Amino acid sequence: MTNTTNQETGHRCSIAFAIILGLAFMAPALHAQSVRSDTLWLDELQRAAEHVDRRAAQLALSAAQSALRAQSIHNEKLPTVSTLSSAQYLSDVARIGAVLPGVNIPGPRNDQYDAYLTVRQPLLDPTRSPRLAVEDAQAQETAARVRSTIWQQRAAVSDAFFGVLLRDAQLRSLDVAIGDLEARIGTASRRVTSGVALPSEQLLLMAELERRRQSRDELATDRDAARDVLAALTGHDVAIGAALAVHVGGFSPPFAAGAVDTLRTRPEFAQFDRSRAAIEARTAATLAQDRPRLSAFGRTGYGRPGLNPLGQNFSAYWTAGLQLEWTGWNWGRTRRDTEVLQLQREIVSSDEEAFRETLRRAAITERARMASLERALQSDDSIVAMRARILRETRLRHDEGEISAADFVARLSDELSAQLDRDAHRVRLAESRARYLTTLGLEVR
Repeated sequence: MTNTTNQETGHRCSIAFAIILGLAFMAPALHAQSVRSDTLWLDELQRAAEHVDRRAAQLALSAAQSALRAQSIHNEKLPTVSTLSSAQYLSDVARIGAVLPGVNIPGPRNDQYDAYLTVRQPLLDPTRSPRLAVEDAQAQETAARVRSTIWQQRAAVSDAFFGVLLRDAQLRSLDVAIGDLEARIGTASRRVTSGVALPSEQLLLMAELERRRQSRDELATDRDAARDVLAALTGHDVAIGAALAVHVGGFSPPFAAGAVDTLRTRPEFAQFDRSRAAIEARTAATLAQDRPRLSAFGRTGYGRPGLNPLGQNFSAYWTAGLQLEWTGWNWGRTRRDTEVLQLQREIVSSDEEAFRETLRRAAITERARMASLERALQSDDSIVAMRARILRETRLRHDEGEISAADFVARLSDELSAQLDRDAHRVRLAESRARYLTTLGLEVR
């Protein structure tokens, strides 16, 4: 009998050892299979949200606006044609007195008519190139502003993404607790039927089960809402059971200890640079307005009188020449305009420094949160293991009738709280790491 028992024990140990050994070799394959083909990665969803955002169309729209304005500036070098016609009656006109006695030279008629065509061809306009540079700089500034605005969608995607992850983890832990309660209710029912326990013991377990089911419904509702928000933000179909994953497994917090002061990967920094470039371009265009401009013109027309102011008849005429425009003195307006632009440049620089300080404070907060969550996770596993051991003993004692259902429910709640805390810490740590990278302007990968 003893030999048979020893043989059976040895056989079971051999089987267990073989299973453990097989699992050890299968672990890499199981890990590879854990990344499913339908996995939705956070960084991909964040980029998808930028494309889905309605404001993304502003990039093309603002570029089209800039191209039209630039074409108008380019067309200024082409000749301009204008026409004008007039008819007027003058109460008095120029007349010449008698040159010889009895001889009068007739003057122009009081009713006068004129219709002419003017062609103007710019030859030199030193403001054209600076104004084109201003248009290009403003287009880049607008595009940078749109990109920095769209970047903010990443935070909304992260909130919805980790909202789904957290509630999924909590639902799994809650389902285990609900299954345990359902098994306990069956045991309590048999004990009540056999007269070993009072009906209140079964009712207590049933009431706790209903409370857990209510909590599960609330979690499921919040998860579905977060999933719908995530789908609306990204344009992806976030189906029930879809795998969500984050590319931050190899992230190390010390990697970016001083990154806020050195990295300029946030799109807002590009916006500040483009704003300064636009100010410099407008400064150059302002200074160019004081330079002389030269153009050629020609005019042809038909009227009475023509070029001869004493003419009595209708006649055709033409004239051509050069025109020079130059404002040599404008009472310091150019100097004041350039000073205004330089003050605006200082405003942009102060906004940039304020933004950098905001990022620095956010990075300090996230690094502290990550450190706290990592410390909590180090003790979570041992806490869960101890709570699980206590629950196993409590379950056995409840089966033997040594403790009441209230004590069992209390220990079950303690074990569930420990599991939920561990689930929350794991998700919150991944969320904090992703938020830290997003704060620095880096991809979550």
